[in-house]
Amino acid sequence: MTNLNESKRLVLPASTPSRVSGLSLIELMIATVLGLILTLGVVQVYIGSSQTHRLTDAIAHAQENLRFVTTIIERDVRGAGGLACLQSFEDVDVKMNGDRPVPIGAGVLGWEFAGTGIGDEHTPESELGTGSNGWSEGSGDGVFPADLAGSVVAGSDVLMVNALSTIPVTVDSNPPPPPTGSIGLNAASGIPQGRIVLAVDDNCSGGEMFQKANQDTADSVTIAGVGADPGNRPASRFELSYGENARIATHDTFAYYVGIGTSGEPSLMRQRLDAEPEPAEELVEGVETMQVLYGISTGVQKRADTYVTAADVTDWGEVMSVRLSFLVRSPEDANNENQIRRFNMLGTELVTENDRRARLISTITVGIRNRLE
Repeated sequence: MTNLNESKRLVLPASTPSRVSGLSLIELMIATVLGLILTLGVVQVYIGSSQTHRLTDAIAHAQENLRFVTTIIERDVRGAGGLACLQSFEDVDVKMNGDRPVPIGAGVLGWEFAGTGIGDEHTPESELGTGSNGWSEGSGDGVFPADLAGSVVAGSDVLMVNALSTIPVTVDSNPPPPPTGSIGLNAASGIPQGRIVLAVDDNCSGGEMFQKANQDTADSVTIAGVGADPGNRPASRFELSYGENARIATHDTFAYYVGIGTSGEPSLMRQRLDAEPEPAEELVEGVETMQVLYGISTGVQKRADTYVTAADVTDWGEVMSVRLSFLVRSPEDANNENQIRRFNMLGTELVTENDRRARLISTITVGIRNRLE
């Protein structure tokens, strides 16, 4: 007898395996390639932005340096040769021993490096020149300063300036009658010991130039004696009368040139040359070279008719203005690839090294205030 339950048993069909979904090898390769393309694009944008930032920062740094350079040197050149209210250096009784690095009547004096004149081609160097070899000036009035020997980068010109700076104090209202060795002031002079000083009398009819003997805290200026460098002539005294309207000013002589700074980079330097030598002052890092031309007055009117190098100046009293050009480079790599670049600096073709630095040129022309009409 057949079991009823067995007869009613259902027979189910065999189960069908489920389909597994995913990426094929070709799809995976395509996705990988697309991902690499997008990644390379992002990296390229980042590199470009970073490079632009470095270049912009380097140019901004160079521009800032140029502004600082021109501000300092322009002030000294504009007042070069100034004698307060005196009309001529012939009205000054110079009491110091020896000659001034820059003649009092000249105001400026320069030195041109051979092979860097108008029409020449030159590659800026980082090597210091040997002594005075390579530099020349056309008048024969000056001697290349011993303090600069071995300190100037070969290929860079040298500019020397006499600058006058009046001190903000007045002369004692009851001065002793001349001759005397001291001029009393109503406050401390602030002039360091050993500096060269110009005193101009009340009527602006004459003046006396001397080396100061006492400290900057003294409320007087006195004449230096034996042992000072360069010192004054023996038994020097003030021969003029100085009252409340008299003027007291420092007479500074500075040399501007390109030397090697503390970091090993070429830098614009300023060196005091008048008395009591001091270490050179590093003004701006990254100045590769400085080229200078001098505006000469050849006609009746006192204005620059032509610009020449220092080697072609025969009379520094005829210089009406100074034209300076600076080549400044960035402190680090700022370009994508090494480049050799050419710059025109006052008629001199400068060919730079094959490197990745950004470079800028600045050119200024400064008139000498007390000479131009």
